[in-house]
Amino acid sequence: MVVQREAAGKHMWRWFGWVFLGLLLLAIALAGAVRSLLWFPPAQLDVAVSCPADTPPVPTNSDLSVLVWNVQFAASRAQHFFYDGGQMVHVPASDVTATLDEMARVVRELDPDVVLWQELDRNSDRTGNVDQLQAMLQRTPYACYASTPYHKVGYVPIPAHEPMGKVDFHLAVFSKYRLTSATRHQLALMNEPAWRQWFNLRRALLDVRALMDNGKELALLNTHLSAFSNNDGTLFEQVGQIDRHLKALESAGLGWVLGGDFNALPPGDDHKRLAEEGASYGPETPMTKLYDRYTPIWSERRLRDTPEAIRTYLPFGASEPDRTIDYGFVGREVTLLEAEVLQEWDISDHLPFVIRMALEPRKAEPAPEKP
Repeated sequence: MVVQREAAGKHMWRWFGWVFLGLLLLAIALAGAVRSLLWFPPAQLDVAVSCPADTPPVPTNSDLSVLVWNVQFAASRAQHFFYDGGQMVHVPASDVTATLDEMARVVRELDPDVVLWQELDRNSDRTGNVDQLQAMLQRTPYACYASTPYHKVGYVPIPAHEPMGKVDFHLAVFSKYRLTSATRHQLALMNEPAWRQWFNLRRALLDVRALMDNGKELALLNTHLSAFSNNDGTLFEQVGQIDRHLKALESAGLGWVLGGDFNALPPGDDHKRLAEEGASYGPETPMTKLYDRYTPIWSERRLRDTPEAIRTYLPFGASEPDRTIDYGFVGREVTLLEAEVLQEWDISDHLPFVIRMALEPRKAEPAPEKP
C-alpha cells in the first residue's frame, strides 16, 4: 500500500509538472503574440529618408514656406468619432479617398516648399487600409519625404462596440528640397496603466534634416503631443523634452523650424471659456516655456488682440474654430516673416497653417516714426 501511495504521489506531481509547464508555455506564447502586435520604439531611432540624389538643396537666397497640418487621418469633417463623444470608428475607403483629393488640391494650390503632416494613416483598418502617405505623394509634387509612426499596433481592442483593429499612424515631412537624414525622438508616455500604454499612442518628435546650398543643415521638426492627458503633467514633460532638443540645435548653430499639434492652449488664454473641455487644459500651459525661449509664429500680441484669427481647432459640428492648439516656432538662425491660419479649408478638425521664413538672419525693419 505504501508503495502504491508513493507511486500515486509521484504520478500526481508529474501531472502537476506537465500542467505547470503547459501553462508556462501558453503564457509565453500569449506574451509573444501580444508583443508581436505592439511596437516599443527606442528613445531615438534613425528613420529612412526617400530623396533622389539629384534633388536640389534648399536655396538660402529665397524664402521658405512650410505648411503644417493635422489631417485627422483623412477621415473628413462628416464623421463624429468615438473619442469625441460619437460612435464612428471605421471610415469607408471612398470617404478617405475623397478627403485625400481635397487635401491634395489645397497643397497644390498653396505650393509650399515643405509640408509637416500629422495624423497620416498607413494601411490602417479604420480608414479602409489606404496608405495615405503614398496617396499624397502621388497627388502632390514632392520628391523627398520621411515618416515615422506614433501609433502602431497590430490590433487595438477598443472601443468595445467596434474595435479599431490595426493602426499605423504617422508623422511625415514632404520636401521639394534635398533631405539627408531623419531621426525619431520618443516623447513621454501618458500617466496611465501599462496595459493601456501598450495599445495607446507613442508621441514623438520627428527631426528631418534638409541640406542648404551653403552646405549647412536645416532641421525640419514635426510633432504631435498627447491629447486627453487631463492635465496629468504629460504635456509639460513632452514640452520639456522638445525644449532640450531645441537647445541642442541652438547650441550647434543650426537653423530650425518646428510645427505641429501641441494639444495645449496658448499663454493668456482662459481655459474656463471652453466649459467642460476646459478641465483638460488647466490654468497653466506648457507652451509658456517655448514662448519664453524661442520665436513663436503666433506672437503674444496676436494671441491677445486677434485670437480668433489664429485659432486652429474645429470641434465636431462647429462652423468656426474655438481654440489655438497648433503652433510653430523658429530658431535664431532663421527669420520669421509671417504665419497664417488658412480658415477657408475645413477639411479636417484642424485648420492648416503656413509659416514663411528667411533662411538667413535679417535685420529688423526700423519702426515708423510717430507723427
